[in-house]
Amino acid sequence: MPILDFKKFRKKLFLRYLARIPISIRLAAGHGLLMATLLPLVGVGIYKLVSRDLLKSVDIALLASAESMRASKAYEGLVNGGLDEFLSAFLGGRDVNAYARIVDLSGNIRSRSTRDDVTLPITKEAMARAEQGFSTFETWDRAEKPPFRQLTMPVIVGGIFTGSIVQVGAPLDATWATLRQIRGVLYLTFPAIFGVSMIAGYIMARRSLAPVDGMRRAADQLSATDLSHRIDVPNVRDELHDLAETFNRMLSRLEDAFERQRRFSSDVSHELRTPLTAIRGEAELALRRQRSAEDYRAALETIQKESVAMGVTVEDLLLLARAETGGLPTTKAPVFTGDFLANAAAKAEQLGKAKQIQVRVIEIEAPQNFLAAENYLSLALGNLLSNAIKHSPERGIVTLSCKKSKNGLLTFSVADQGEGIPPVLLEKIFDPFFRVDSARNRIAGGVGIGLSLARALAKLHGGDVHAESTQGRGSHFHLTIHQALAT
Repeated sequence: MPILDFKKFRKKLFLRYLARIPISIRLAAGHGLLMATLLPLVGVGIYKLVSRDLLKSVDIALLASAESMRASKAYEGLVNGGLDEFLSAFLGGRDVNAYARIVDLSGNIRSRSTRDDVTLPITKEAMARAEQGFSTFETWDRAEKPPFRQLTMPVIVGGIFTGSIVQVGAPLDATWATLRQIRGVLYLTFPAIFGVSMIAGYIMARRSLAPVDGMRRAADQLSATDLSHRIDVPNVRDELHDLAETFNRMLSRLEDAFERQRRFSSDVSHELRTPLTAIRGEAELALRRQRSAEDYRAALETIQKESVAMGVTVEDLLLLARAETGGLPTTKAPVFTGDFLANAAAKAEQLGKAKQIQVRVIEIEAPQNFLAAENYLSLALGNLLSNAIKHSPERGIVTLSCKKSKNGLLTFSVADQGEGIPPVLLEKIFDPFFRVDSARNRIAGGVGIGLSLARALAKLHGGDVHAESTQGRGSHFHLTIHQALAT
């Protein structure tokens, strides 16, 4: 029996619970957690900086007082009991309860301030540093009172320690009061800032995700019969702006695809209804009364002709569907370029024999052979040639060429001398059942699948088909495939 991994179980349970929370609340909570982490750090930093600066200002005042005492030669007893003047000048006098004295190594007090309720100890460390000529700052804690800051400074004459020490100290009442106020402000403002940041984060998340909600509403309004809804694109060029544009482009492609599908269904119905109507009409006409063998034969020939045409249409549709969905198996084999073009031209010339159209291979700038599914490629090129013949005038010329392009493609080009194609229809001609003439007549033959089938078969070879045309000057169709040389 497998052992349950509680860590993975807890993680999975947490993620499952988290997935149920709306993303706006998750973003607001994440913002709040970030602020809850940063605010204490910022507060501690501010508190430390202010505390350091306040203590530094006290130290500067103590140092100035001690240096003035030492410079006035108070250690010689010339200013006995007059140290209050220095404290008043540098520390604010009695308002800060300052204290100062001058003592020797034996502990004898040579001069002192009138403040006598404070006793400043001389630590061993301070004495040792004084003998070496260094001053020492110390802080003393007092019960139920603010700490006391003290400076011990040696008296140096001619670079020699005289044995006298100047000590100056002051309680940190004002400093500690200021720090208490700062702590109180931080304790009050941090929860308020945290709460405001949570609310602001939620509002910002809701507003930032408004385009996403618009996408949801637009998706709800979509249906197979109405794909016209679009999302309002934000003015700010950000990720949501790009997402909205991408979603709108996707909707446009879907709308176009559905429109093509509807048109395709309508065209299929139209193209199949025509031969079916002809077959049913001939059968009904033949069965109305007794007819001769010749009449029955003529009716059966018409039925056969229409059924063959309908069968060709159905086969082309099935081939097109399989080619577009990638369900058409292809086996590539070596194809000799010259023979391939010559055979294609010969077959096309037979189709144009009634109109006395010539099909010429005018240029071959390609390898002697290449790899391709010859039957499908021949069908694609044959459809282009058949289309060129249908739209060429009598005794016209259709040209065929093959070139190797710099990007590794083989391009088969078919040019005719027909009426040309309007520029706005150059892409639509590759839609199934599309005809340039609005009358949709069947006089020229075909049902309008050839070009779309040619493009689908070209894409099986990693290529495509595109057209260039000038009205009144004919059309050029270019079929490209990825070059694959035969070994």
